[in-house]
Amino acid sequence: MNIEDVFHNCVGVKTEPDGLRPVRFPDRLLDLYRERGEMTDIRANSTAGITMDFVTSADTVRFDYATGRFCRPFVTFDVYENDVFMATIREPDESPCGTVAYAKRNPGAARLTFVLPYTTDVRISHCDFGADARPVNAADDGRPLMLFLGDSITQGMTSLRPSQGYAYLLARTLGFRPLNWGVGSYVFDARTLDDVAGVGADSIVVAYGTNDYTKIREGEMTLERFEATVAQYMTTLRLVVGEGTPVRVVTPLWRSAGCSTDEDRALLDRVRATIANQAMRRRFDVVDGLALVGHDDAFLADGLHPNDLGANMMANNIVRAMLG
Repeated sequence: MNIEDVFHNCVGVKTEPDGLRPVRFPDRLLDLYRERGEMTDIRANSTAGITMDFVTSADTVRFDYATGRFCRPFVTFDVYENDVFMATIREPDESPCGTVAYAKRNPGAARLTFVLPYTTDVRISHCDFGADARPVNAADDGRPLMLFLGDSITQGMTSLRPSQGYAYLLARTLGFRPLNWGVGSYVFDARTLDDVAGVGADSIVVAYGTNDYTKIREGEMTLERFEATVAQYMTTLRLVVGEGTPVRVVTPLWRSAGCSTDEDRALLDRVRATIANQAMRRRFDVVDGLALVGHDDAFLADGLHPNDLGANMMANNIVRAMLG
């Protein structure tokens, strides 16, 4: 079995000295994010949403992993058998390397899916998946592709389990294959759209704006400049994907961090309204972020990023919005 074939929800697999490294972005985009600084580069190189997917009758499977730079300290792998969640394997925080072993719970041949961490870049090596292991062929998967464009919330922060970010949950619930192009700290930037057409997405979700709000609040950007930036992004996206691909634009969620005064809340409302207006002008569907996650810090890990509970609520409410 060619181990490269087990990787799904990525655009390619690179061979490194310490293993195979699946990547979410083409090189041009990785170069763009690298130019924006180390924080963005770390997040763009994470394995958010990427899976290893294969069928085996082995009782136990194992593989070695190596990590690089971290945007969050935890190293976790989620495991599904026959598309049913079974376990989260948590390694020591910021573990540089290790071995993952999993004892299969179903007798006979079963489909195993390992969801890789969204917190770091991961290389995989020394795979022992059993003598009869075979990859699940992505070309034969049959599910349509959902592309996610967004910031850290789309990347998965800050769920403790890598399959519990809203993007993975939403795609799985709706029967799509996810390609997660969320990059923590990022903002509306039309330069990130040049490679979208080549992905061949059947559906697209866009969720930026909360970092743009912070820039405006801190005086790094004016509202007028923000509106022009969003307009350019939406116009470019419409040209790239055409009218045949459904696009849903999610406005910023409720947050408590950095949004505690009436003035802050009014500004964030203006940011939401700007995004919604520009999206509707390009005939994109708009999902109201204020209606997605409870207005209570119990649903947020840090006053900004949804925790596992908040991400589940977010995914469920996006589905409700899509169903009308």
